[in-house]
Amino acid sequence: MAEARLAVAFQFQVTDEGEIKVHLDRRILVDVYRSIRRVIRRKLFKSRNAAIQSVFPATGISWSIFFVIFGAMQILGETSDTVSAIQDKIPQFGRLDPVTRTILVTLVSTTLLWLVWSFFLRNLLKLLLTYKGWMWSPHGATVTTKPTVLDKLTEPLIYLMTGKRVLPWKLSLPVKAWMGICKVIIGRRPKLMSLQNCMPKLPVPSVSETMNRYLLTVRPFVNDEEYARLRNLAEEFQTGLGKRLQRYLWVKSWWSSNYVSDWWEQYVYLRGRSPLMINSNYYCLDAIQFTPTHVRSARLANFITALMKFKNDIDRQTLAPRFAMGTAPLCCEQYPRTFSTTRIPQLVQDTIEHYVDSKHVALYSRGKWYVLNVIAGGRQLSPIELQKQIIWIEEASLTDVAAPGEADLSAMTSGERSKWASFRETFFSKGANKHSLNLIEQSLFVAILDDSEPGYDPENPDMLNNYAKGMLCGDHIWYDKSFSVVCFKNGKIGMNAEHAWADATIISHLAEECFNWDIELGYDSSGNCRGQPRDDTILSPPRRLRWDIPAEAVDQIAVARNVADGMKEDLDLHILKHDNYGKGFIKTCKVSPDAYIQIALQLAHYKNQGKFCLTYESSMTRLFRSGRTETVRSCTSESCAFVRAVLDKQPIVLQSQKEECKALLKSAVNRHTDLFRESMSGKGVDRHMFCLYIVSKYLGEESPFLQEVLSEPWRLSTSQTPYGQGTHTDLRKFPDRISAGGGFGPVADDGYGVSYIIAGEDNIFFHVSSKKASSHTNSRKFAADISEAMQDIRSLFQ
Repeated sequence: MAEARLAVAFQFQVTDEGEIKVHLDRRILVDVYRSIRRVIRRKLFKSRNAAIQSVFPATGISWSIFFVIFGAMQILGETSDTVSAIQDKIPQFGRLDPVTRTILVTLVSTTLLWLVWSFFLRNLLKLLLTYKGWMWSPHGATVTTKPTVLDKLTEPLIYLMTGKRVLPWKLSLPVKAWMGICKVIIGRRPKLMSLQNCMPKLPVPSVSETMNRYLLTVRPFVNDEEYARLRNLAEEFQTGLGKRLQRYLWVKSWWSSNYVSDWWEQYVYLRGRSPLMINSNYYCLDAIQFTPTHVRSARLANFITALMKFKNDIDRQTLAPRFAMGTAPLCCEQYPRTFSTTRIPQLVQDTIEHYVDSKHVALYSRGKWYVLNVIAGGRQLSPIELQKQIIWIEEASLTDVAAPGEADLSAMTSGERSKWASFRETFFSKGANKHSLNLIEQSLFVAILDDSEPGYDPENPDMLNNYAKGMLCGDHIWYDKSFSVVCFKNGKIGMNAEHAWADATIISHLAEECFNWDIELGYDSSGNCRGQPRDDTILSPPRRLRWDIPAEAVDQIAVARNVADGMKEDLDLHILKHDNYGKGFIKTCKVSPDAYIQIALQLAHYKNQGKFCLTYESSMTRLFRSGRTETVRSCTSESCAFVRAVLDKQPIVLQSQKEECKALLKSAVNRHTDLFRESMSGKGVDRHMFCLYIVSKYLGEESPFLQEVLSEPWRLSTSQTPYGQGTHTDLRKFPDRISAGGGFGPVADDGYGVSYIIAGEDNIFFHVSSKKASSHTNSRKFAADISEAMQDIRSLFQ
């Protein structure tokens, strides 16, 4: 591209008299200069960050201190054995003048000792981060002890170390000491990826621990005879095949950064042949009660600008790394693949491709695909410039004629993976089709202009349901992209994300930051983007993608569209806006809000189905290197005891009955909280058994126990959408700006998928999904049961 621009900018001609006339287009030359400067700056940033990461947690300040110390030693004539050895190793050392000799010896000695210091600090921090006792240390509203004078004096120090108002008297002395040492080593402003080499590896639990934990999780919903059979299978596996499989797993854990994550990505996601739509991808919604502008082009332009800021922060590693409780770092390995990443279909196993130099967005409007450059002339376009480009696409799409099959081409990404791979190889491996497909797959992300107008109306819940359904299984979403942005006619925005490259916490963080930056960028009184276009850059209009799709391919695209429409029609999705109470009331009960909601879901499910079931709740293992997720089996004996007590005693009128149920609730909450902590600490059940199963397949061994365990259906799959990851979110000031969260499809054909977001002090959004083809499920009814269960629990505290 730079060469082409230069050819246009620099032209010459020879006159009849033999004179050479040179014509220069200064504006294009400026664009070329900016492009070169941008490339150089990007490479310099990358090199600098790589150097910082390689020696972290040692810093330039520590190197300067060592240099001063060694320089002083040289001046005073105090030389150690190490310095003497360095002097002997330097060739022709005796011929150097004293000043040069002193400087050279000091530089070499300082650097060597500094590298040793870096190695020591890194391994010390890694050792400290293996400590997980802080998760069990009392903190929060559950501690009622009064602060001492020493506690009050140390509160500012804790705030400086953590950046949060964590009251020090609610933490044990060992935890406070651990926090202090970690924060001193980490420093105030580490880079996004600086801590990756300091993070511990995910530990491999013993087979006996996993078997015991598994048996505890299945006890609530199996009878005595079935439990005895499962226990015998577990004991047989533990004493037999399990020992051999465990040895192989131990070996893998030593040479890999994480013994689970690579197999999890490969076998759970990339080898899956079922459609991504509904089965794998998930969605994120806008704030339903607040829209900064109703001008679609302006909203999308500002949001693209916010997304590019997030991308630049990742590339330059200026995005602050994530921490748990302000001290324990979370693995940030998934962030670099957020943009310019696509899942490429293959016949047996898909691949994930990441494109480094992407500068454009693939934009869909009214059945046509366009290329929108967000970087031109060596700089990123401003919001007002992007808005003008989007307006051009909106107007052009009114008159442009779509090529046969172009409007529904994205339906191929929503279907069965092997069919899409075969179709792609047959019809899109050469010519114009390949070129246009490459531009979509290599884009930063995909944007869709949708002409519908979603919103929220308490009297018409289907309006919000259709909004969510359109984001989970919309007609024109490119499901292979890392994420797609949909901008609606009334300015609402939503996102759909592919799951293989990263987990939902990354996209929720992206969405939260960008929603806030979008508001900060602001709009003028007419709802358009602020500012004026710069006149020193030549902006070419967006390009229309060209296609040459044969009739046979068009027919296959039509079949894929019909299949996708059938899947969409079968989806039963309902959103419950629970505004009777939220986190504010739950905190007064002195229990974990997440555990509280999980117990309410158990109560609601029993009301809905009349039985308990295996329940999946997603937790993270990002406290370890390359960590992703673990399963919390949240249907426990304690939660079942609470549910039975509440239902047996209804209506609960006597105070003694309330106290009994409250005690059972506290027991269930405490058990769930312990399970969540164990999962985050690498002591979960399901990922360990999954890896043991993979090893058995590699060895050609059959395990009846593992086959039965891994085939058990998750009829209730749950997940909490995290909020508050942003650096400038104030939920108390702007509760109406909180996103309505996101959701996913059901895991089992006869089960429910439930995602929820605790949106401030008084709102909780539940996203409930199921399949209409199942006679056992009804999402609207289950949402009503959740609301009733939440009220039942609240009544215990009134």
